[in-house]
Amino acid sequence: MSDTQKQNYTFVLMGVSGSGKSAVASGVAQQLQAAFLDGDFLHPKSNILKMASGHALNDEDRQPWLMSLNQAIFAMQRTNEISLVVCSALKKAYRDILREGNKNLFFIYLKGDASVIEERLKARKGHFFKPEMLKTQFATLEEPNEAETDVHAVDIRQPLEDVIGNTCSTITQVVAGDKV
Repeated sequence: MSDTQKQNYTFVLMGVSGSGKSAVASGVAQQLQAAFLDGDFLHPKSNILKMASGHALNDEDRQPWLMSLNQAIFAMQRTNEISLVVCSALKKAYRDILREGNKNLFFIYLKGDASVIEERLKARKGHFFKPEMLKTQFATLEEPNEAETDVHAVDIRQPLEDVIGNTCSTITQVVAGDKV
């Protein structure tokens, strides 16, 4: 990208299952006229079949998927000022694959404790909730720390509209070059 071209940005909405990634991304995409991709759509067939048979993915399974997401992020940035990608990105190694070679990629960590998320999962209509799944998610989560300067946390204990608003504000500040 030349210096005369406007920079385009991608924001990965990350967090454990039930943190509201898809709902927040949908609301933000609508408010900011941003492109939106659910990262799960890029899983290879082998991963889909493995998960459908009740087996969890391992890091080796996730590697090609995360690399595909990295490539999709670059493609989205070519034509969209702001793009959103939903991906749990629970481990730092996963985030590193996504950010590889991309200085205009940022993460929005939808942060909430297990009790808040458990209550939300229980309240979902038509959703089969297994408490052990949430425990596994939190056990896998490597919370971003201050060394990951491209990660911005948004507290999810508020109503969805407020989480969407705070996420939009964070994105607007990052794009404007303000310190968040």
